[in-house]
Amino acid sequence: MFYYINYFNELIRSGSLFWFCALAGSGMFLIQFLINIFGMGDHDDFDTSEGHDSADMRKLKWLSMQSITGFLMMFGWTAITCQEQFMLQNKTTMGIAFAAGLFAAFIIRSLLKLAKRLGSTGSIYKIEEAIGQEAYVYQRIPKGGVGKISMTLQHFTHEIDAISNHPEELPSFTRVKIIEKSDDNTVVVKPL
Repeated sequence: MFYYINYFNELIRSGSLFWFCALAGSGMFLIQFLINIFGMGDHDDFDTSEGHDSADMRKLKWLSMQSITGFLMMFGWTAITCQEQFMLQNKTTMGIAFAAGLFAAFIIRSLLKLAKRLGSTGSIYKIEEAIGQEAYVYQRIPKGGVGKISMTLQHFTHEIDAISNHPEELPSFTRVKIIEKSDDNTVVVKPL
């Protein structure tokens, strides 16, 4: 047992442990950076958004690759700086480096949570959300035929296929109201 403690103390004293953590964390960061640049990083490690919200799953969220990478990198480089530049004692170096690593992991996890909130459905919408809304005929709707309407939904302008039960053709720029869904891509409108 004392052999392992002495060996660990020697690793700390020589700085080998800190260099290992710094280089491993930096290498993992570089790999993750390259993967994200080339578009292969579309998933979050240990993503537990599938409805599981137990205490164990919440703890597991802290073990993402980004958090581990940030901890190792910050722990290693902070310890090397404390040891070589400021000539601090080993216990002080370990305490400061551990706190810096935890801080980095916390900041990274917080930034990732904030980034997930930035997600937007963009121009994707459900056609059912258009029912009851007003729109303008964009492309004339012939009697018994299909035309297009233009409407604003979720702060985006959409052009939707439309038919009308009106006995006459609806020319462009006619104000209409969407009364029902005809199919997944088409709505039924009536003039206002």
